[in-house]
Amino acid sequence: MALRLVNSMTRKVLTSLMPPPRQLTERACNDPQRMRARKIEAAILAKMPPKAWLSCTAVSRLIEAADDRRTRARLDRLVRDGKMERRLERGIHGPVYLFRIFRTKSFAVRSRSE
Repeated sequence: MALRLVNSMTRKVLTSLMPPPRQLTERACNDPQRMRARKIEAAILAKMPPKAWLSCTAVSRLIEAADDRRTRARLDRLVRDGKMERRLERGIHGPVYLFRIFRTKSFAVRSRSE
């Protein structure tokens, strides 16, 4: 009984000193799929016009991507991160999501001489 108590106390001390194990869902930060995804997101942010609402197909043509599905996934992630905004409209064939770069509030700068 005493040995079991010592082992459990030792285990608690050792686990508190060790860093927590990496979660199963967490992936390496240098895997090629993730690096390619961040590259596509950077291209989307760089080439998007500032005030225009574009559909997923228009954005994929803008960045010259062959696949709309991957572009849609990247746009959804940018919306989730707060870098873009999305709205739903009615298109010819049904509902269509439109995307644009998230507008930040611009403040007028006045000089002291006024």
